[in-house]
Amino acid sequence: MMHPHLLRELRRHGIDGVPETMQPILQSVSALLDEVDRERELSAVARQELSRELELRFERMQQSEQRDRLLFAESPMAMFAVTRDDRCIIAWNRAAETTFGHTEQDALRQPLESLKLSGNEACWLSLMLAPNVPLPGAGGPIEAMMQTRDGRVLKGEIMFHAVVLQEQEAVIVHVRDVTVEHVSIRARTESEAHFRAFFDYAGIAIHVLSFDGVILEANPALQELLGFSPAEVVGRTAESLSPDEDVDAGRQLDRELRAGQRDSATIERRFFHKEGHIVWGQLTVSRVTLGGETRMIGMIQDITERKHMEGQLLKQAFQDDLTGLANRVLFRDRLHHALARRNLGDGRVAVLLLDLDGFKRVNDSLGHAAGDELLQIVGRRISGAVRTGETVARIGDDEFCVVIESIEMGEDPDVLAERLLTLLNMPMRISGREVVVGVSIGIAIADPDDDEEAVLRNADTAMYVAKASGKACVRRFDRSMHRDAMEWLELESDLRMGVEHHELFLEFQPLMRIDNGCVKGFEALIRWLHPTRGHVVPDVFMPMAEETGLIVPIGRWVLMEACMQAARWTHYAPEPPSISVNVAAKQLDSDTLIEDVHAALQASGLDPRRLILEITESNVMRTPELALAKLTALKSLGVKLGIDDFGIGYSSLSHLNYFPVDELKIDRSFVSRIAEGERAATFVRTIIVLAKSMNIEVVAEGIEEPFQHQFLHSVGCDFGQGYLYSRSLPANAVEDFVKYSTPVLPHLSLSRDEFA
Repeated sequence: MMHPHLLRELRRHGIDGVPETMQPILQSVSALLDEVDRERELSAVARQELSRELELRFERMQQSEQRDRLLFAESPMAMFAVTRDDRCIIAWNRAAETTFGHTEQDALRQPLESLKLSGNEACWLSLMLAPNVPLPGAGGPIEAMMQTRDGRVLKGEIMFHAVVLQEQEAVIVHVRDVTVEHVSIRARTESEAHFRAFFDYAGIAIHVLSFDGVILEANPALQELLGFSPAEVVGRTAESLSPDEDVDAGRQLDRELRAGQRDSATIERRFFHKEGHIVWGQLTVSRVTLGGETRMIGMIQDITERKHMEGQLLKQAFQDDLTGLANRVLFRDRLHHALARRNLGDGRVAVLLLDLDGFKRVNDSLGHAAGDELLQIVGRRISGAVRTGETVARIGDDEFCVVIESIEMGEDPDVLAERLLTLLNMPMRISGREVVVGVSIGIAIADPDDDEEAVLRNADTAMYVAKASGKACVRRFDRSMHRDAMEWLELESDLRMGVEHHELFLEFQPLMRIDNGCVKGFEALIRWLHPTRGHVVPDVFMPMAEETGLIVPIGRWVLMEACMQAARWTHYAPEPPSISVNVAAKQLDSDTLIEDVHAALQASGLDPRRLILEITESNVMRTPELALAKLTALKSLGVKLGIDDFGIGYSSLSHLNYFPVDELKIDRSFVSRIAEGERAATFVRTIIVLAKSMNIEVVAEGIEEPFQHQFLHSVGCDFGQGYLYSRSLPANAVEDFVKYSTPVLPHLSLSRDEFA
């Protein structure tokens, strides 16, 4: 095919045909023209591509310059540019403003010397900037002392690189403030030296762990505690030193430490001793940096003796001393959990409440030892009659309770009650005599909505109906037994009216110093004079006030009245007596308690140090964290805090240590049993020793006999309260008691060890 341009030229010259001899030449010319056309097309495409490439490069260059300018301006590191010829600053970023205190406007065109570099570094940098000295592309780092606008000296790490900026040879200088880092390195070095000295010579067991829990070092004190030499524990995991269940209990804290969610954690844990026995330790693990690496430091404080003492206290707190059965505290806990399981579908729950008939007669005629023996036999008979796993408890002098779970799968409660009635009516051999006592039994089947209080109340009601029916019989609770409830409602209404009509008043029972018989203070005790019923005892109306919520306004009034009275006692004695006020559970929960206490102190003008607020152990331990916050707030008012009825609740040293407690009041039930057996005396002695070790003063309540005072004096009890010293006094009798009464303290010819 001939090139079109060649055909046009041939036609223009009138050549229609081409001689055969010319064909090869014309074909060559046509091919050449085709090649020229292709080169022209390629050249045009190349020009277009070159044009686009140049445009893209220009655009990228502009973007790069914009990016460089943005990076310079927004860099977190202080940066500035200095010309080589006159060493003036021609660029200054925001971080430089922050580091040196000079704004960009102040810094531009200023000489480098305005930064006041120290001598050697200034000479070096000036030499590098000299126009006649070849400058490498980049240099540094060097460290230099530099001065800020406000005169503060900082240590900077300087790096630089050469550029052409604003058509001038310049150097961009990067400055990183290493002042804090420098100080930290020095501090860390000194800190590690101090740690090493502490580690080697501390009296507490310490071990250093890798991040994955392998022991890297152990100090000599760890060998003293656990028997293992450092060489025997290095390379082992810390977990291998404790039982698996203890390790599992601390896994969450361990995870939080490793994740950096906390810096330290403390847990009580058992440890294996080399000789095979268990050592209890309080383990504190801290996350630290040693030698630039993250480590765990474990410190173990020996608490074995404390745990042993707590175990004894817990046993006494939850077990009836005489029968070995569960006591009231443990019984209520077991009932609570049984009701919780019922709610999960594990069947109905029944409670049997047994009250012995004629026990007082046996006790009075044959003596307390015979009475104790009888109670032990009753406990064994009840325990032997119930299914394995059922809870049997002694909850009063001659009262026993049984919790029956899943009654659909076991014996009918009425059948069990009748069998118990038969067993307990059988003769018992006591002190060589055959004794017969009866028993009255009340049964309550828990309804779906009943809590432990409701079930116990219903069982108690049924038991009293059984007694009223002639004793030695069984009664199951039903709603017809609510006559007492109606009387309760009537009394509640009377109490509300009594609060409004000011029928409540206070009496004050002295608290005496056991060592010298002087008055230490008074406890405010509430009384109610009913217009028709006469004196209503607190045991009747105070539980009602607590349950109905009336305790909050009543408690507010008691606080105000007690503080007002105590403020009048300022001149009664060289050291004015203190005033103790009980705080009920609902008061402790109330949002107004802090305000109520503050208002009473303000209105009365009473020195806060003379006010002691008493909270029962069980009320504090219902919600420990919330209680701690409330007690801390009360403590900030300057008042003192006491734990009332100690020993009948949780009985733990760790609990006592958790709260800001100034005073501990041993419950009267333990004081009354001091002479009954070694366990009660040991319990009281132990409580006093533990309290003294924590600088907590101890008050014993319910002191009625001289030998009780004598024993408490011998074991170092601080204060006493009870009928031995004085009954509660009306307000107008307090002054005479303080001024003129000389309490007769018993000085009996008892040896110190008689009750020890």
